[in-house]
Amino acid sequence: MTFINNDFPEIKAIFLAQFHPDLGPMVRLSIPEDVVDVEQQMTYGEHGGTKNDEQTNESESSTTSIAENIDNEEQDCFKVVELIKRPAHSKTCTDSNKIDFNSIQALVIPKLTLFERLITVNTGKYKVMCYPIAVEGKYVRNVFIFNMCFTFDIDADTKCYGPVVKRVGCLLKELEITNKLLSDPESSRPLKTMMRQLVNMLNAYGEYQIELDLKGLSQPMGLTGISVKIFPHFENPQDIKSHHVPVKMIDFNIAKYKSAQSIYQTQASDELLWDLVIDRVTDCIDNVTHVGRISKLTQIREETVIQALKHLDYYGCIALVDIFQFCNVYEPQYQMMDLFRNGWLQRECYNYVTNNSQTDTISLEKLIQLYSTIRRCKTVAEWVIENDVNVDQCDVRRLMVFGVIFKLLRRVHCYPMLCEPATGNASASSSTHSDSESSTDLLIPRDSDRLSSRLLRMLDGMHHLDEICVSQNKDAATLYDMFDRHGGIEYIFL
Repeated sequence: MTFINNDFPEIKAIFLAQFHPDLGPMVRLSIPEDVVDVEQQMTYGEHGGTKNDEQTNESESSTTSIAENIDNEEQDCFKVVELIKRPAHSKTCTDSNKIDFNSIQALVIPKLTLFERLITVNTGKYKVMCYPIAVEGKYVRNVFIFNMCFTFDIDADTKCYGPVVKRVGCLLKELEITNKLLSDPESSRPLKTMMRQLVNMLNAYGEYQIELDLKGLSQPMGLTGISVKIFPHFENPQDIKSHHVPVKMIDFNIAKYKSAQSIYQTQASDELLWDLVIDRVTDCIDNVTHVGRISKLTQIREETVIQALKHLDYYGCIALVDIFQFCNVYEPQYQMMDLFRNGWLQRECYNYVTNNSQTDTISLEKLIQLYSTIRRCKTVAEWVIENDVNVDQCDVRRLMVFGVIFKLLRRVHCYPMLCEPATGNASASSSTHSDSESSTDLLIPRDSDRLSSRLLRMLDGMHHLDEICVSQNKDAATLYDMFDRHGGIEYIFL
């Protein structure tokens, strides 16, 4: 099954804001043209200049040293704790389809401490990402402040656009320093063309490259190129333990074949294409085998296997779940409602659970009904018996794995905890030894039933049953039997 989706959020609008020497913060250009409500900007010279004077003092103070306030590049995020106060003479935007510039101008044209910081602010039904820039030079106020702002839907995931917004701001800064592109009054036409193409190309193809012909401006310039590209944002991989089970999210054979077609045009797909460790590890991923077992099968150190799996997890090639056993306990999550509403999720669930079988399969309605009957208080085995699940039509393991991957279900782990000292271990072993000669094989004492010192140390309530199973190389049923023979062990389900 393939669940990777690299679609990027759509840019709804883009606008160029700057600090005007006389009017204060203003929107110079916008695409589309009527997306920003800028009626209030012409009133700055008519009401005593309170807001204008504040911005003036900030701009004049920037002549000392802007670099002192922006020397910490590692601080990509800045928490704004100051309340944004709307000027008393400003007007409120009444059109919900427009961006209320008046409400966000304190962050679009901010104080010096926020220059060259990635800023995201919500206003109305929009999310605005920007990267304010200040350029020192021979200007009216000795500094030129501008900000190219990108607008998205308020619920859009814009993590992938962070580097793009920052790069566009840095490129415009270089063009301003070298060629006075933004401060030149004749640059509106090429800037507007560039902004329109930037929105269209990023929305359509996820990348943008253009050569700007700026020879018509007052400053002599040649062709200037601008290029940006959106890359998917990947979360950091989670910590991988020996008891985790990697589940394929893509077809590795197809991935290797495509790599051969794109990288090695004249070579066969079975030649050296991938990292050797990843190639051997992926051959052992069957959605059932845990990490510790994969390490033994490949004869590769477990730490190296974990690093290879982290690489695959980072790019979404695998998902990590727990070891499936019929004594497992699961509980439904609030995301279960997505299964009732999302048609795509229903189809993926049905195809995965039935393994794309066309005959003798469970119906989709019955599948959804089974999900709704899962409760925390019952093991999988008890749930199967109670709901009379036909295991020939429904793969129970796949049903649970799919629910965990899409957060429809959560695994409830069992943490054994030793509450009393060992009492039954010695007596059980002595009685079995006395009858060993006349008993059957079932009564012969087994050393594996004795709780080793290593196992006893793990019964502290900090290690769940999956971890103990992998450490002791035993299944859960065997461990439960050993714990019952020992006595004094309580189980905590979390």
